[in-house]
Amino acid sequence: MSHFTSLSWFKKWLQIIFPIKKGEKQKIFLLLLLKFLISFVYCILTALKDTVLVTANHSAAEVIPIIKGSIIFPISIAVVLLYTKLNNCLKQTTLFYSTILFFLGLILLYGFVLYPHATKVSPYAMADWLNGYTGGKYLHWIAVFRHWIHVLFFVVAELWGQVALMLLYWSFVNNVCKMEDAKRCYAILIAAGDVALIITGPLVLAYTKKYSHGDFVCTVQALIAYVAYCCLAILFTYWLANHILKPDLNSTNRKAPQVLRLSLWGSLKHVAASRYIRNIAVMVVACGLSINIVEGTWKSYLKEAFPKAVDYQSFISELNFWTGIIALVISLFFSGGILRKFGWQTTARIAPAIIGCMGAFFFLMSYSKNNVPYLTNWIGSKLVLYLVIFGGIHNIAVKSIKYAFFDKTTQMAYIPLDIETKIKGKATVDLLGSRLGKAGSSWIQIALLELLRTNSIQSLSGILLCFLLLTTIIWYRATGNVSKELHMLEEQEAKGS
Repeated sequence: MSHFTSLSWFKKWLQIIFPIKKGEKQKIFLLLLLKFLISFVYCILTALKDTVLVTANHSAAEVIPIIKGSIIFPISIAVVLLYTKLNNCLKQTTLFYSTILFFLGLILLYGFVLYPHATKVSPYAMADWLNGYTGGKYLHWIAVFRHWIHVLFFVVAELWGQVALMLLYWSFVNNVCKMEDAKRCYAILIAAGDVALIITGPLVLAYTKKYSHGDFVCTVQALIAYVAYCCLAILFTYWLANHILKPDLNSTNRKAPQVLRLSLWGSLKHVAASRYIRNIAVMVVACGLSINIVEGTWKSYLKEAFPKAVDYQSFISELNFWTGIIALVISLFFSGGILRKFGWQTTARIAPAIIGCMGAFFFLMSYSKNNVPYLTNWIGSKLVLYLVIFGGIHNIAVKSIKYAFFDKTTQMAYIPLDIETKIKGKATVDLLGSRLGKAGSSWIQIALLELLRTNSIQSLSGILLCFLLLTTIIWYRATGNVSKELHMLEEQEAKGS
């Protein structure tokens, strides 16, 4: 009897963690594999992009807001326009293959051509002259010019997450899954990205230690080789998924060719006219702004504590490993259950509540360091280390919550929409909305650095705290607006079926 009881208990928990039906195992496996591979590439690129840029000579964490606000955001606008245009004249499969190959070409160019010959292709002499000519007033802007090859890699890594992961992958998933499938399966798909993060951490750390006594370019090239193999695997897996899931794709997109012939400007107006999409955009913008406005300050402390590339990369690798572990546990054991029991709105509001509270506490710590002298004198130099550690904990919590709750709920919100709004609205929100959030935080930081005439982002903590609280409150309210309309769309879809 006890044997049957334990077996029944095991099956019950297995059904909670993996609520997959018999007829959809093949589909879920292919989607899981594709998510893992794309996320694995993203994790490696993300681990490398900050290290090579922030730890370079004459560079600092303050360079990141300049890149996100002044370079990546305009490129994101161009990408949205190009994607929307190409979507009208190319098959989804052709667009997917060409995009992945384009990214792969840029990554290989950086790792095996530009980075090894950085001294030859980087304008170090011109940057030194500019630095002397301006009297050191524009150090961070000149650093962007000085290290343009690292900036290129940073841009490619950022866009991979937006284009390959958020746009191409989730558009494909939303076309082969219905709302009831999403409630059961999306937590598992997101967990595949957490597994990729868990594996990436030790892998990056192993190669960092292996080549710790040599040039960091060896570490970069070894990891980019993994990226190349994964990109080829992504292309094959996507091809296989299209052939196996072809009936599902046909039934979902039967009317797509006619609807998607809208003009580029007409489709953007179509998206802008949707109150529902605008509220999703507010959520995405607020999420990007809330996370990045804290991350910029934390990375300045991280550079202060770990100025060498090897030490910086080792810390980031350990952090990524634990982020993957915690995010996986939340995705498997909490995310899906909370969504099914408490509904979309409660699940969506977890992210702004936690991100706002933890970010506020970090800024209070940072503000105290720079404005409460007796606290600094009492704790001493260890206060920087404490800020790095708590910032790391904040980073783990924020990413875990984002992966497990925010990403899933926002992707689900697109499912009831028509094909035109689903594809082009998603492209606009995921690319422009996410980039606008990151760019917005960057513009705020750049403006404050210029207005207050300081080169340190740490001194801005008190003002940034106010922006963080305002943003998370707006985000929290937007989830309620989306929830109401999502409920109505689900009812309409149920009546139509």
